[in-house]
Amino acid sequence: MKKNIILSLVFLAFATSSFAEVAGTAAQDLDLTSANTGLELRGGDETAGADTNSALIGRASTNVAVGWQTSTARYALITQHSNGTKAYGSATDSTAIFQTVGEGTPGTAVTDLTASDTSDFNDAEVWSKM
Repeated sequence: MKKNIILSLVFLAFATSSFAEVAGTAAQDLDLTSANTGLELRGGDETAGADTNSALIGRASTNVAVGWQTSTARYALITQHSNGTKAYGSATDSTAIFQTVGEGTPGTAVTDLTASDTSDFNDAEVWSKM
């Protein structure tokens, strides 16, 4: 659990600069399959893009997936372990880290983000502030 929180904070610390150059929006649904967990986020300049030699921004722990929604000026992201039902999330317009406990079976994604701000986390019956 500490790794999830630390990973979220690491992504948040660097995500503003990495997403600031995005024109329009980008999204990645929370995918808990083994091929989409434990991945790295790398950054490159606008012209060259990012590859395995680019600067490492963050790395998800083994079996942890990350989902996000971005716009030109904002982002929201969530993380979840592939064997768990609890997810953590945050966005640029809040200093809070949110958590939710899914009612599904372990290995089922809790939710996907639909907005690049905290509007997905405003449902108090689903998400709570840590």
